[in-house]
Amino acid sequence: MYLTTLESGAGKTTLLNCLSNRVTQGVITGQILIDGRPLPTSFQRSTGYVEQQDVHERRSTVREALQFSALLRQPPEVPTHEKLAYVDKVLKLLELEDIADAIIGTPGNGLSSEQRKRATIGVELASRPQLLLFLDEPTSGTPPPST
Repeated sequence: MYLTTLESGAGKTTLLNCLSNRVTQGVITGQILIDGRPLPTSFQRSTGYVEQQDVHERRSTVREALQFSALLRQPPEVPTHEKLAYVDKVLKLLELEDIADAIIGTPGNGLSSEQRKRATIGVELASRPQLLLFLDEPTSGTPPPST
């Protein structure tokens, strides 16, 4: 599903919050199914969610942020060396290798908005979600591609 063409205020975030089972107030009716089946009890642990707002520990490096996510969120039976090797794959996939050891900082003082967004996506990918990855406005704050 690709929702970025909807205007601001159209309910994209609310829809993603409902689909990702992250709504804590209000009334939601209907069913959310995966492959025709109800959501498993482990649904939230099996998904990643990249929110609109980047939330990072400003003093950590990009690599540390991804490692923290991998070490805490991947299943405990996965050996540490495999978790850290996966972080290296994510860094390469998102072309973050050159800034892997850069301090994230704060918006306007640290990584660029585009780098921060890729780091945020990397944090969720490092958790190795089994089912889905939800991205809420993944290109917000990034400059348009050059023509």
